[in-house]
Amino acid sequence: MDQQLQQLMSPDGNTKYLFFGGKGGVGKTTLATATATWFADRGYKTMIVSTDPTVSLSAMFAQPIGGEERVPIHHVPNLCGLNINPSDAKGVYTKRLNSMMSQMTGTFGNEVISTPCLDEMATFDQFATFLEEPDSEVIVFDTAPTGKTLRELAIPFDWAGFLQKQIQDGRELAKLMNMDGNSFEDLERDKQRYENALNVMRNRSTTVFTMVLLPERLPIEETFSAITGLDRLGIPVQSLAINQCILPEVIEGNRFLEARANLQNRYLGEIENRFDGLIKTRLPLLDHDVSDLSTLRQVGELLYG
Repeated sequence: MDQQLQQLMSPDGNTKYLFFGGKGGVGKTTLATATATWFADRGYKTMIVSTDPTVSLSAMFAQPIGGEERVPIHHVPNLCGLNINPSDAKGVYTKRLNSMMSQMTGTFGNEVISTPCLDEMATFDQFATFLEEPDSEVIVFDTAPTGKTLRELAIPFDWAGFLQKQIQDGRELAKLMNMDGNSFEDLERDKQRYENALNVMRNRSTTVFTMVLLPERLPIEETFSAITGLDRLGIPVQSLAINQCILPEVIEGNRFLEARANLQNRYLGEIENRFDGLIKTRLPLLDHDVSDLSTLRQVGELLYG
């Protein structure tokens, strides 16, 4: 248990936004759900939001959790969940912008709303709502694997500005489209929403971004790349959760475990040196699944006490 991590994560009178990111398969969902359960168990009104298109959030809590409305989690008072599915979010997003888009598609074509980036845009648009109107003391985000997460964060800040520039560069065309002032206002409103969301994520006192990784080569490299990408957006990563570490006491003469532990130790040393200045928490490799509330609470205690 790391007192520094507990202090970093805990609310101090304002809503705390806790993001868990990293390579696929390193345990993001496990640590995010364990964190949400830990805070809810301690009386904080807590929300967990997944932006991963898989059903892992539903599997962890053994109940359906969709993207239409917040679902109370069984047997965990104070905790609700929401799973933002990009396909569902896309429907919400396009409906919200329908009046503006209908004026544009005649000139720009349907590509405006069928861009390959629309999934990321729609997901972020829904995600930004939680940063605008927080209704919980702790909001935990279980993000998609690193590359998709970075796209979801980076794309929205260019999109509204790009469209606006196309319209402004062709004002005669806009007149032919009979566009009214509301369309420009909608674009400006979107730009402002996304900028506000980014500012929340840049604020070290309200937002904590934790990268989850294993003591292995590829997760280390992807973590470094993700931290670099987030830094370009002005979003600081403040902590690392190093998962599935082999503890010396479990080796007991097993040559395979000993070899793996020695390899991990080299990578753990590299992590200490390469990510200097970040709070680092090591979690042991467990001999059982983390797939129910009892084991989630066990992980939460390992993380926060």
